[in-house]
Amino acid sequence: MTTLTGTAHIRGWIRWAAVGGLVCAGCAGPVTTAGTRAADVRGNAAVSGHEARPLVAGPIRLLHINSDSREAPRFSRAWRRDGADDCRNATSLTWDGQSEVEVAKDELVCVAAERPARFSWHGRSAPGDGLPSTPRQASLR
Repeated sequence: MTTLTGTAHIRGWIRWAAVGGLVCAGCAGPVTTAGTRAADVRGNAAVSGHEARPLVAGPIRLLHINSDSREAPRFSRAWRRDGADDCRNATSLTWDGQSEVEVAKDELVCVAAERPARFSWHGRSAPGDGLPSTPRQASLR
C-alpha cells in the first residue's frame, strides 16, 4: 500500500478541496420553490416626459428601482396583449420602488416621470418560468 507524504499529500488535499468547491458552487444563491436557481436580473429604462414607458415584463420579482431624478416616479401595471408593450391603459400601482413587487407572466410594469429620467431596476426571476422578458426600450445614449 502506498501512502502520500510531503508535497504529494498536500496536492491530494488541494484536489479534494477543489472538487468539493466545484460540487458546492451550485449550492450557493437563492433557490426557487421549483428547485431551479433564481437568477438576478437587472435592466434600464429611459423616460422622456409625462408618458408612461415599459419598465419590465413578468414573470419577475421586482426588488428595487433607482433613478437619476429627484422626483418620485409613478408606476402602473398593464397586461401584455399579443406581445405588445402598451402602457396607455395601465392601472396605477402603489409602489415605493424599494420593496418587493411580484410581476405576473404577461404583465408589464410601466414608469412615468414629470421630467426626462433614467431608471435602473433589479429583480429576481420568478419560480419555474425562467428568465423574464424585458420590453424593447430606447437606447440610453
